[in-house]
Amino acid sequence: MIKMDKKEQILHYYRVDGLSLREISRRVGLNRKTVTRYVREFEKMSLQDGEDGIERCLQQKTAYSSCRKSERIRLTDAVCSEIDYWLEENARRRLKRLHKQCLKRQDIHRVLIEKGYDISYSSVCKYIQRRNEAKTRKPKEAFIKQYYEPGQECEFDWGEVKLYIDGKLTTFTMAVFALCHSEGRWAYLFRHQDNLAFMESHRNFFHEVHGVPHTMVYDNMKVAVILKPDGKQPTDSLTRMCTFYGFNFRFCNARAGWEKGHVERSVDYVRGRAFTTRINFDSVEAAQQWLSRICEGINRKTGSVATGKKPEALRRDIDAMLHFPGDFGCFDMMTCSVDKQSTICVKGCHYSVPDSLVGQTVAVQVYSEKLQIYDTEHKKVAGHERSYDKGSWHFDINHHLDTLIRKPGALKGSVALKQMPQKMQDLFRVHYADNGKDFLALLKYCQQNGHGYDDILKAVKIIRMRGARHINTDQIKVALETMNAGPLTFSEEQRTEAFLEIEMGSEDVLSQLDAVMCGNGSYNAGRIDI
Repeated sequence: MIKMDKKEQILHYYRVDGLSLREISRRVGLNRKTVTRYVREFEKMSLQDGEDGIERCLQQKTAYSSCRKSERIRLTDAVCSEIDYWLEENARRRLKRLHKQCLKRQDIHRVLIEKGYDISYSSVCKYIQRRNEAKTRKPKEAFIKQYYEPGQECEFDWGEVKLYIDGKLTTFTMAVFALCHSEGRWAYLFRHQDNLAFMESHRNFFHEVHGVPHTMVYDNMKVAVILKPDGKQPTDSLTRMCTFYGFNFRFCNARAGWEKGHVERSVDYVRGRAFTTRINFDSVEAAQQWLSRICEGINRKTGSVATGKKPEALRRDIDAMLHFPGDFGCFDMMTCSVDKQSTICVKGCHYSVPDSLVGQTVAVQVYSEKLQIYDTEHKKVAGHERSYDKGSWHFDINHHLDTLIRKPGALKGSVALKQMPQKMQDLFRVHYADNGKDFLALLKYCQQNGHGYDDILKAVKIIRMRGARHINTDQIKVALETMNAGPLTFSEEQRTEAFLEIEMGSEDVLSQLDAVMCGNGSYNAGRIDI
């Protein structure tokens, strides 16, 4: 590049000394074509702008066209193959309508870094840009950056997520909260975008941060706002939460996403971090645990200019919030009639209740993921995990024991038996297939004494460890009673010679009885010695 003093020297020789271009070239040591170009530029600018043109000519930097491209040292074939794979995966996901869970450029760069490739984000962008040369550019819009006081505002919005749960593609609604001051983010998964999900998401968020923002910001979502000719009004769900938690609310204008830009970006950001590289989960609970772990990592992230002081800002946000009054009751109340099959119908799904309630009316608390059922005396009589498969039937065999005891032949082919845990079904098939009455008697005994299925299976395991080949109800009852019983303790004054003699005799009798019950011993049937 020609320095400024060299350019001034050329123009001085030409303007003041009147030297020829050849002589100027010889004195400054530059090619004559270069000298000629500078002189012609000077003449052109001086004719156009006079003294200003001379000044601009001296200040103008020389532009050189570069025909040489730097070698691609970092952008190896392996890196290109990895980028191509994710671009193709994005195309496949768009065909499956998973366009919101495609990897963005920063996500692809993050995957490359996690796999050990040393490449810059700009190199990834340039490579993708070369593949998308026909991409159209939208006009840019300017926005005014706002300042938010700690704990004052929090924005809420929904996002759609499609996940494979136990191999089945399921659509979920993701509720996202974003604090405006610190940009802390929290997210929760729900089956539907309804009032229950709206209330439960707020309850979960307020419970997790143990505080309540002063103002919540919403767009024109149906669960939050009712649009009327005279203006916007909050829904009953929002009014109930405002009364309980004490926060205010603000609605955004229609089609004005920038008015809650924190959460608009947060929905996309959280979804990209959590559900792009991983979309397969064994259960909804596992997906929520993964999402919570990702949000926790986002809120802890530090190091960049944008997140350098994020933990401190997050603490200021939480410290400035309103007092947390406790958990809000997020449920819908409804009444249902118990049909002849001892079930109630909620949203097209049937759930069992005790058979003593047939023909009666019960009260049902409907949560987003469970049901609580109460009788007319407000006593809880049943509880079920909520199902969203319309037409499905859900039974608890303990609700039908009285009926099955009167009709034991109906047990073997009942849906209630088929919906028991698999190990309980195996216990019935192996030891009670021809004696359903004893199996029902065992369940009735456990129901009356507060024993669950785990207790029964633990007792069966103990009996099998003793070597028993055949298991019956009496053995299980004995094991259940002795399983949690603590050993008796006696003082030294009580442990006399007669006491020790009785103790040794009792142990001998118990060992003989144990051998008989386990079927691997014999004893004198006519006499038991003590």
